[in-house]
Amino acid sequence: MGRSGWRRLKALALVALCAAALWGVKWWTQPVHRIAGLDGPPEQALPAPPPPADPAAFARGGRSRLALFVTDRQSPWLGLATGLRTIGVPFVVTTDVKEAVRHAVVLAYPTISGRHIDTAASQALRAHVENGGTLVGFEILGAGLADVFGIAAEPRAAPRKSLDWTDEAAARWDFTSPQEKSLLLVNGPDAPRAGYAWTSADADVIARFDDGSPAVVGRRHGRGHSYAVGLDLGAFISQAQQGRLSGREYVNAYTPQVDVLLRWLKAIYREGEPGAVTLGTVPQGRTLSVVLSYDVDYTESVGNAQEYAAAHARQGVRGTFFVQTKYVRDWNDDLFFDEDHLGLLRQLQQSGGELASHSVAHSPVFASLPLGDGSERYQSYAPFVKSKTETRDATLLGELRVSRFLLAQATPAPVESFRPGHLEYPRALPQALAASGYRFSSSMAAGPAMSHLPFQLSYGREGRALVPVHEFPITLEDERMRPMDTALLPRALDVAGQLARYGGMCVVLIHPNVLDDKLRFQQQFVERMKERDAWIGPLGEFAAWWTAREQVEVDVDTGGTAPVLRLNTDQPIAGLPLQLPAGLRLAGGSARATGPHGVSVDLPAGVTVLPLEAAR
Repeated sequence: MGRSGWRRLKALALVALCAAALWGVKWWTQPVHRIAGLDGPPEQALPAPPPPADPAAFARGGRSRLALFVTDRQSPWLGLATGLRTIGVPFVVTTDVKEAVRHAVVLAYPTISGRHIDTAASQALRAHVENGGTLVGFEILGAGLADVFGIAAEPRAAPRKSLDWTDEAAARWDFTSPQEKSLLLVNGPDAPRAGYAWTSADADVIARFDDGSPAVVGRRHGRGHSYAVGLDLGAFISQAQQGRLSGREYVNAYTPQVDVLLRWLKAIYREGEPGAVTLGTVPQGRTLSVVLSYDVDYTESVGNAQEYAAAHARQGVRGTFFVQTKYVRDWNDDLFFDEDHLGLLRQLQQSGGELASHSVAHSPVFASLPLGDGSERYQSYAPFVKSKTETRDATLLGELRVSRFLLAQATPAPVESFRPGHLEYPRALPQALAASGYRFSSSMAAGPAMSHLPFQLSYGREGRALVPVHEFPITLEDERMRPMDTALLPRALDVAGQLARYGGMCVVLIHPNVLDDKLRFQQQFVERMKERDAWIGPLGEFAAWWTAREQVEVDVDTGGTAPVLRLNTDQPIAGLPLQLPAGLRLAGGSARATGPHGVSVDLPAGVTVLPLEAAR
């Protein structure tokens, strides 16, 4: 190299050093970008612990409903109550056996024993079954009802790992896939779950534990039916839904343990109550619900999100964009929430995208952040991710409050949904979400939740007091199987097919950091779901429908010359699917449409009376 070449090389090196120095100065002197004129949110908000749930709050309803007879108020009965509501079974909760046996189907939970019910209650339950009612019991330790359930001795408690339906039971209740026939209760040898194995006298074995002992038995007694269940369903459902268990699979798999158990209770109710009307789980009674969602947490993702929204528009669907409001440069990435980004988000919203929060810092240790004092606000709040294990100056409430405030500047619609980075799930998240103005969370994977249906969260994830926030667990995501359009698509279609059999929900999570295989997957998956008549849309739209559905009160009056269905709701709801008793239909053309999971009706607020008639 000549002398002039060396001079040019030195000059270029000097320029590079100067640029690096300027970049370093910028890094350390301008690590936070603040948008002028924005300051908030102004109000302070701290979560307040609610009182424990009271059975009396669920006591209203007619005789056609299932009765959850609570024999111990301190038990996790709330898990059963929220589970029944999720699966669409109308119910009442009572601690009075006289009220319970007015209903054709009674769940006695958690314990039947001389310590929890007296002789009069025991006799009432016996008479209920002998006179044609259905009784489901769990921990049956006495009270003189062993012969009613067909068991010969007290159950044997031991750690259990799985519950397996017999071939006859699986065929009877349409549990056809391997994941439905064998329910994994725990994952790994260090997490045993207590179960009660029955000694059957003259009952039919319906399900067995992994050691072969009877887990569920049933029999006909008198003119009625009884079932003894060796698994504490209230505790199991509550712990799974509150993210306190782990499953065999995390995402990209069919993990329906809770759903199968709820489907079984629903089937028992429909078999035992002649006037049973239950609610379907998909708008307009379609096959399944597909929620499209995107985690915008990378510099290039902001622009790429526009391409995904454009693909939505071409296919006639919409999706939810969980946006990180990253205005601090740190270990994670450069900052990207600025005036230009705010403009792009407005364009995204105007093109049909729904905006939701993905926090400010996207901290890898989000689950261990302190709660905060509820006064955190932009512009003083500046969380800094120093490393994978350390985040400074961040609080749980700050991440929720400030991100929601900033996103509200880009959309006239309320920002009501949240998803944490890395799906980090602190115990205080439910109440912190409620205090910060959120109504919907998509913070769990379906594997740990053991469910593909939404459910209401509880304070501290303890299952004892509800908060007004619902969880929508994630079924499919993009980081574990690439390329998505070839590696994940076949499995995704198989999972969706399983969910369509009972009206499950499929939340799809895509990081729009690239286009390529991810965008192709989105387009192909949406087309296949449209062919299967799935409901497809953003989280907020589905969640608003779901929470309205959960408020619908269902009663059937069979005392007159013809049965009458009474529906009561505080807010209107469109496309509500009703599953009617066999041999009955809505009279007078009341149904809007008929789908695989029921006939759909549109309800105004208030009471709607629909007569039923024999189906021709």
